[in-house]
This record gives sequence, structure tokens and C-alpha cells, in this order.
Amino acid sequence: MINRILMFFVNLMQKYLPDPFTIVWIITLFVGALAICITNKSPLEVVEYWGKGFFDILAFAMQMSLVLITGYALASAKIVRKLLQKIVLIPRTPKQTILFIGFVSMGLYYLNWGLGLIAGGFLAREAAKQHTDTDFRVLVTAVFSGIIITHGGLSASVPLVINTKGHFLESQMGLVPLTQTIFHPQALFITITLAILIPIVCMFMLPKKEDTVIADPALFQDEMDLDAAASGSELQLADKMDQSPILNYTLGLAGLVYLIAYFMKNGFNLNVNILIFMFIVLGILAHGTLYNYAKAISKGTSTASGIILQFPFYAGIMGIMHGSGLVHVISDGLLSIATYDTFELACYFSSLIISIFVPSAGGHWVVQAPFMLPAAATLGVEPWKVAMGVAWGESIWNIVCPFWALPLLAIANMNLRDLMGFSVLLFIIGNIVAIAGILLIPH
Repeated sequence: MINRILMFFVNLMQKYLPDPFTIVWIITLFVGALAICITNKSPLEVVEYWGKGFFDILAFAMQMSLVLITGYALASAKIVRKLLQKIVLIPRTPKQTILFIGFVSMGLYYLNWGLGLIAGGFLAREAAKQHTDTDFRVLVTAVFSGIIITHGGLSASVPLVINTKGHFLESQMGLVPLTQTIFHPQALFITITLAILIPIVCMFMLPKKEDTVIADPALFQDEMDLDAAASGSELQLADKMDQSPILNYTLGLAGLVYLIAYFMKNGFNLNVNILIFMFIVLGILAHGTLYNYAKAISKGTSTASGIILQFPFYAGIMGIMHGSGLVHVISDGLLSIATYDTFELACYFSSLIISIFVPSAGGHWVVQAPFMLPAAATLGVEPWKVAMGVAWGESIWNIVCPFWALPLLAIANMNLRDLMGFSVLLFIIGNIVAIAGILLIPH
């Protein structure tokens, strides 16, 4: 039954899902048309909103690019590749492999979404090379599946923001402790249920042997062997400096000292910038020389091309949504039928729809929260319900969002339509679990 449903979606995506860059432009045209028709803005105004918003998340795009590039450089080191090779040998059969990868993905994404995105991608590559009897499409789906619990994890952006002193909505909602968000029984129920159920569903996604798609070994020929260096007698002074372990490890040591000082002062407070810094320091130490690390970064840069190209277009979509007021229209339409008991669910569905056009959780909260919180206050709804309704809507949508799939697809050398065909089923299951959690544990 699962395989019949699954193959329907896989075939559907294979036939009709275009390239991610094509998708982002189609979405842009659609959002622009909605803004013109619904908000009575002129085409010129819509184009201006698009252009003004186009560069609004360049810093975020740079962060995402660096997460991918520095993560790639770290994972490409021989010592890391050998570790991954040992880990993926733990499971033996295809079903064990998918189940194991799925649970590992959940753990990685729970700790930090960036860690899940990067480490998971390389785990899929190694698993594909070691388990040639396992469907590669399901492998990558299992690796990506952990993203569905992002906003129940320790790096959940919305809960972390509203628990940070000085956040832009502190005057309206104050500080919301994590005990009311990611550690609340509702979030724990949704997170734990998904973390157990999704890997099991992925295991049942495995097709029959005759329908299994194995990764082409040629896809992984880009891996580097940077350890081969010229003999000492042939090295010039500049080469000796490039290959100097002293220069390499002094840099690595300086980075480690900073990280230790940071965590001693701030506790285990991970954010995107610290994650990138950790990847850089660990990558330098793992590669052994500055020259080797620089070559790894150069190689990894090509994997960020999708982010570099497409993130500004998503920012342009956000600009249209915000500038035209379309985001208000969509949310207000859903919220107009909400009551105290259904408000969080209305926030969830509103978030689910807006996530199609604004896939960044941080940007999502910025444009959605200011007009949802007053409505919640009118109905007497607690602020944490607004936050978690929005957060879970974005989190569940992530599993079918091309925006977040780009880094993984770059690492795994996989086509978007292959991944989305499998992810649609997980999206349906994710919605059932999230809605059940919101309805069953409202307080």
C-alpha cells in the first residue's frame, strides 16, 4: 500500500517537477499575480517590492553558503571520511540501513539543523558507497527526513529568538521560556512521535528489488585526495609554508581557544555563526595543512551554487509578500474564523501556506508575528501558541521545500524530483502528527 502511494508521487514528481531555479521563478510570478489581483497593487509596484527585497537576506545567504562549504571541507578530510565509513557499516541490510540513517538524521537535526544538513548529506554518500543494495533515493530521503523536527529541536529559530532578551517583539510578548516552546509537552509529543514514526515509514518506502535505484559510482568521483604532496626536496620556500603543520595547528589552536572561551561564557548556545566557526576550525585541524584546507574549500564552493543563485529570488518573494501586504491578507483570512481553541491551529495552517512563499523561519516570523500577536491577545491566546503554531507549520513544510533541499542535493549529487517524490508522503504524515499534537495537547 505504502509503495503504491509512494510510486504515484514519485512518478508525479518525475513528470511535472521542474528544476529548483525554475520553481522559484514560477513561485515569484504566482506571488506577483496574487499581489496584483488581491491587494490592488500595480505591476510596477510589485516589481519594485521584488527588487527592493531581492538583497534583503544576503547575510543569511552567505551564512548558508558558508555552512555548506565549510561543512563540505570538513567532511572531505580523510579522517572524517574514514569515520563515516565505519559508522555506515553498522547496519547490514537495506531496511536496517534506512532505519539507522533515519534515526541518525533525527538526532543530528535535533541538535542543530546545520549539522543535520551537512553531516547527513555526507553520511548518505558513504552509505550509498557501502550499501550498494539500498535504494539511493530512499537513502537521501531518510537523511533529509530529520528536517521535519527542526522547530522541536535545540536550534529552533523562532523559540530561540523569543527567548532572547531584546528581541523585536519583547514589548508585546515579553520573553517566552523554552519550557513553553520546545520543552512543552505539546512540542515534545510532536517531536518524539515524528522522530520514531518517520524513520519507520522511510524503511517501508524501500521499493522491490527490481525497482531499486542504485547510486552511480561516477557521482562520487569528485572526492579529493589532498594528502599527496611533493617530496620535501622538491618543495620551494612558499610550498613549505603552505604545507607547514606549525602554521596550520597554530591557527587551529587559536580557534579552539576562542570556542572554549565562548562556550564557557555562553553555555552550549549554538547559533549559525558559531557552527560555521566550528566547521572551519575542525576542518583546518582535520586537513593538516592550510593548503589542503584551502583546496577543500575551493572544491566545496561549487556545491553552494544553488544557494547563491536562488536565495536572492526567495528574498524577492518575501519582498512582494511583505511590501504588498499579501502576507496579511492570507493570514487574516484564516484567522478570521479562529477561536481561542482553534487559534494555534489557524496559525499553523497560515504558516504552512506562507512557508510556500517565505521559506526562511526567521523572515517568516518577522512578517507574520506583528499582526498575529494582537489578534491572539484579543482572544486571550498565549503568545507561545502563536509562536509554535507558526514554527510547526514552517517545520513540517521543510520536508518538501526546495529551498532547504538545495544543500543536501548538492552534496548527494541528486535530482530534486527524485527526493520530492518520496518526501511528499512524509509531509502528509508530518501534518497528521502536528495537527494531532496541537489538538490533543493545547495547554
